[in-house]
Amino acid sequence: MRRSISFVMVALAIGVLSILSPVARAATSSSPPDALGPPGSFGVRLVDVPVSEAANPRALRYIIDYLPTGTVIHRRILIANNEAKTARFTVYADAAAITGGEFIGDAGTTANELTTWVSVQHPTVALAPGASVMDMITIAVPPGATRGEHYAVIWVQQTAKAPVRAGESSVTEVARVGVRLYVAVGRGGAPPTSFDIVSVSGHLTHARQPVIVAHVNNTGGRAIDLNGSVRLTDGPGGTSTGPFLAQRIVTLAPGQSWNMTFAAPKSLPEGSWRATVTLASGLTKATATTTIQLSAIVDAQAARSPMQWTWLALGGVIVALVVATGWYARQHRRRRIPA
Repeated sequence: MRRSISFVMVALAIGVLSILSPVARAATSSSPPDALGPPGSFGVRLVDVPVSEAANPRALRYIIDYLPTGTVIHRRILIANNEAKTARFTVYADAAAITGGEFIGDAGTTANELTTWVSVQHPTVALAPGASVMDMITIAVPPGATRGEHYAVIWVQQTAKAPVRAGESSVTEVARVGVRLYVAVGRGGAPPTSFDIVSVSGHLTHARQPVIVAHVNNTGGRAIDLNGSVRLTDGPGGTSTGPFLAQRIVTLAPGQSWNMTFAAPKSLPEGSWRATVTLASGLTKATATTTIQLSAIVDAQAARSPMQWTWLALGGVIVALVVATGWYARQHRRRRIPA
């Protein structure tokens, strides 16, 4: 049996909560309204984490496990209603994929192999304003499960009819928040987590925004969620600046690669800089340092000199004259042929 621990800080913030029956009223918690989102919203948070992953920041947010076939695990999630009215939520597992540097959950009850292993203790919950509740997620890996890593998401979904004026068609609004599932199946030890920073480059956009780009490859056997920063040193006049945070978290499945971007202030001087990129996915980190040139992207057309434009225009006139001469000659020859 795999042991798990609860987040102590979450328990202190939320207080003692009750598990609901599928349509029972919620026990009001002592948590502040914005504990899992701002007022007027709702949220979900993972509560349990394996003891072996207690120091892993990713495991505090997502369900991340390496499981042999035949294993059963349980993970609790916390659902909070920060709206000013009682709200009903559905809780279910949906398929997910990693593509384009993003973890994307399907927008409906789409099944994959992992979702068939997942069950939710209370698929429907009703929460009073400001209330929170626990729900239990069970993952039972069957003996014949496919080895490798599988992806899904636990959605907490609210559906409501949007107000419409007379004569208009009704519109159903759907809002979802979720918890990612990264479940790898195998025997023996878990595959390694590793990645390489392949290259680092920089440029100024047409809006003169300095951008640093790090190209990253996932060289391990588990998915990674990359975040990090770049620091610039040895710039014009020996200046240093940063760190500047990544513009977004990049998620990569094993074997995938993508670019991570960092934006620096527009006031940054142009020229040569020493860029040090530091990235992390959970407890796995990597650093790369290289010299970059921050200079403007030059538009090929705008870069042409006046003399080049003159020669281009003259060439166009010559081509037009040749075409016109050929057309005139053909027309004149046709008029001289006897009927």
